[in-house]
Amino acid sequence: MERDKRFSVAMPRLLKTVPILCLLICCLPLTTFFACAIGATFEMVGFVKGMTAQLKEREAFLVELGEKPLTENQEKLLTELLHEEESLDAVLSSQPYLTYLEEQIGAVHKDYPTYLAAVPTTEQKSAATFALKEILPPEATDEQIQICTDFYFQFRELIVDEPHITADSEEMKPFIEEHLVSPLMDTYPSEPSVSEITTVMKMAVVPSPMAITDRGVFHKIWLEQLEVYGPREGLLRCAILTPGEFAFTRSFFQNIDAFERWIKRPPEQK
Repeated sequence: MERDKRFSVAMPRLLKTVPILCLLICCLPLTTFFACAIGATFEMVGFVKGMTAQLKEREAFLVELGEKPLTENQEKLLTELLHEEESLDAVLSSQPYLTYLEEQIGAVHKDYPTYLAAVPTTEQKSAATFALKEILPPEATDEQIQICTDFYFQFRELIVDEPHITADSEEMKPFIEEHLVSPLMDTYPSEPSVSEITTVMKMAVVPSPMAITDRGVFHKIWLEQLEVYGPREGLLRCAILTPGEFAFTRSFFQNIDAFERWIKRPPEQK
């Protein structure tokens, strides 16, 4: 009884510290919820603290990557593309940019729409898997890591289409439950133990924050490019500096104009 009392007092405080943990626990069956003792909950908070530090490091790395000045060859390409009078979508399908794209991603595409249809590419998925694996608990199996990778890309698309959903746990709950928590739980052949449940909780809190971090970094960088250089040059600079990420996010939009409007929308407050 005393243990349950301590649990009921500590749980709200812990969940306030880690909002997504609250959402995740709510996705679990009731019996599973009570199986997660206070010790496991504190273990989760420690894990999330470490994850937050790793995501800060990732954010700094992505910012450095996205804010690199153009090289001499990239400047020449930019100048060449700026002389084109066609629409930006057509310019990105021009031979100079497609040749540059081939050099960057190591694959040939007949035009830019073909590349947009191919993202996320195998290389992009592998990069996301590697990044997630660095943060996920060491107990995560290959199957579970793949589930987290798939969810990362699903969530990236979701927060572009519906950016407000990241702040609305009631809307987020069924999505996370269907695409992440349930598939992770299904990787266990029998009723999972408390330690396995804790592992699932650790895995399930990683992909969403990483997706939000990645989206936020590039959104901010692209917005700054457009503010400094104007829409046309700014978008071309983004497509040159971050070709893979630019194409991945661009693929969610019907045309470059819709993508531009999204970039110009101020990033959501963290």
